[in-house]
Amino acid sequence: MKKINNDSFILLRGWMIEELDLKGNELIVYAVIYGFNRDGHAYQGSRQYLARWTNSTVQGVQKNLNSLVEKKLIIKKEVTVPDTMRRVL
Repeated sequence: MKKINNDSFILLRGWMIEELDLKGNELIVYAVIYGFNRDGHAYQGSRQYLARWTNSTVQGVQKNLNSLVEKKLIIKKEVTVPDTMRRVL
């Protein structure tokens, strides 16, 4: 399991809570993804990485991702990588 570096951080913005009405692990997952997108890059990390940030399970993160997609807050695309399937958000 990949650990989070001690100097890693996420930025929670007030509008994520007030305007998007996000909370809990869904808020954390969104903030991690948003942080990658702010730099002009799509999030290409794993659900396991998001699970580390939320201190939860991959299954729990998948529920968060599904909810964010349903709310149209993220767009999920799947890309085939040799011998594996990687989710790109």
